[in-house]
Amino acid sequence: MGTYVVSDQSLPRSLDVQISLSRPQAEKRTNLTVLCCVAENLGLLPDARRVRFYSDLTAVGIDFASNSEAYLMAETFMSQEPRPPQMAIGQVWLTPLYAQLVGMPLSAADIAATKLITDGSMDLTYNNNIMGSGSATLVSLTGMNFSTITNISDINTIIAAHLPGGLHSKVQTLPGGDQVIVIYTTATGNNVVISFPTAHSTGTYVGTLLNFSAVSGGTCLNGYTPTDIAGELDNLKSAANANGEFFYGWAFAASMRDVAIQTIAAQWALAQVYALMGLTTNDITAYSPSYSTDIGKVVLNTGNKRVFTNYHNNVQRYPEISIMAYMLSVNYQLEFSVVTAKFKQLPGIETVPLTETQWATLKTKGYNCYTATGNSAKVYREGETDNIGWFLDTVINLDNFVEDLSTNVFNVFLRNKVVPYTRRGIAMLLDACNETGRQYIYNGTFADRDVADTTRKSGYRTIPGVTFTPTPLQNQSDADRASRIGPPIGGVVYEAGAIHSIAINVESLS
Repeated sequence: MGTYVVSDQSLPRSLDVQISLSRPQAEKRTNLTVLCCVAENLGLLPDARRVRFYSDLTAVGIDFASNSEAYLMAETFMSQEPRPPQMAIGQVWLTPLYAQLVGMPLSAADIAATKLITDGSMDLTYNNNIMGSGSATLVSLTGMNFSTITNISDINTIIAAHLPGGLHSKVQTLPGGDQVIVIYTTATGNNVVISFPTAHSTGTYVGTLLNFSAVSGGTCLNGYTPTDIAGELDNLKSAANANGEFFYGWAFAASMRDVAIQTIAAQWALAQVYALMGLTTNDITAYSPSYSTDIGKVVLNTGNKRVFTNYHNNVQRYPEISIMAYMLSVNYQLEFSVVTAKFKQLPGIETVPLTETQWATLKTKGYNCYTATGNSAKVYREGETDNIGWFLDTVINLDNFVEDLSTNVFNVFLRNKVVPYTRRGIAMLLDACNETGRQYIYNGTFADRDVADTTRKSGYRTIPGVTFTPTPLQNQSDADRASRIGPPIGGVVYEAGAIHSIAINVESLS
């Protein structure tokens, strides 16, 4: 006989209680902490791989020599404490580029397999006509005997010997030590192209084995002519986006401290929704009151709140990177966490020896500088942008506030099935605004303000640090309602600010 288990039978609760679990999507805020250090001739490739990200100096040292501009910039960033967890190094090109077919690194197994081939072949198509007219050229590489190779350089030598005059090849060492073979065109600029390899009618096809094909990780990059530094900064932004990042801070290698380049870069920064750019000069004409074409004076005349200029007498120093590393490290979720730039130390950077007259000239031209002050203090001063009255903390704090505000309000729409065109709907949006305002009072960006009021016994009244006021629903037009355009919400915020100097009057009485 079988064994039977007898138990009480019960009906499921779902007959009476049905639960459906879902999770609404949520928008992430843009990370406004990543600083990009920009340089030329880094050995990177001009696509999304033109940027690299680092969280420690050891990793930078693997990719770049300790005396290189890239390393010195990263060392400045890593020496500051506190600092953001990550920085980036990005390459720009200011001269026309050829089209290039870039292979992936070859392993020892790849080289061993290639060594067995004595009749290697592949077809390539390219166009060296920079005007973009004319038909493409098909070239067949045949009879490539790799039996004597021992390394990637040997492979490149054989490929180069079979290329026509319009194509060349080289072994390119990437930061970090990886080596790749690059086949590139003679001509440079827009409309110059090269194709992925295809199989030739005879011989053993080697395009995939040599990692030139798309399936083996190869890359085809068309030639192009850079417009100027502004276009290259756009390309760096695109590369950051392709890597899931956003660049907020910007600094340049010392070799790019050219007034023409810096001026265009500054104009680019001003046009960005979010950006803070530090420009440094080593030009002693900055000391001259009558000289008006140094970068500080040039940018100051534009009233650019997104750029701050610096003077330093050592070409290998990057005060702009050090102070940005400090300023971008703020955690806006913490109480009284905001900081000001003035009086801060820049580890690893010498102070600039200045007379009061020299400093007065630099300040008049909008420069910031790292100086010795008093008996032993080393301080960064003044922490201003090139728009008088704007400070680094003002720009950074307000950018973060706007980003949090827009994200929090947008999430009201994402997290709710509907935001009704009623008082309740306005209250939902207003709650998000007020919550953001409270956060920025908590972190010290905004604060209540006492203002004179002769109608009160105390002689003053207190204005809230943050106030949001929606337009009354009854004031909305039928057209706006039909278009589902909500009533505007007006906001007033009062910065807590920072005290940078003080006068103390003492009267001595006998």
